Amino acid sequence: MVFSPQQVKFEFLSYIKEFGGKPAEWRVGCANDPTQALFARHAVDADYDIWLWKPTLSPAAARIVFRYLTEQLHVPAADEGTGRCLFLFKRTGEPEGPGRPGLA
Repeated sequence: MVFSPQQVKFEFLSYIKEFGGKPAEWRVGCANDPTQALFARHAVDADYDIWLWKPTLSPAAARIVFRYLTEQLHVPAADEGTGRCLFLFKRTGEPEGPGRPGLA
């Protein structure tokens, strides 16, 4: 199943609201392989961190949502990747260790 830009915006904004924090505490990116981007490239911990990804209709649709989140809400970009899937994550701070960039 793929989602429209409006559906993804709503889902991501709901996730941010549900799990809290300022937009600057979250990261957003685009990728063709969101699981590789989340768990391999950004070392998101599937058990401790908060994360979500959604496939969109096209890379152009993903860029619409990406630009909205980064330019309007000021969610930092995890990377400037391309692809039709959007991913969003927030680190919880646990567990701290090697391979976990961005922990404060």
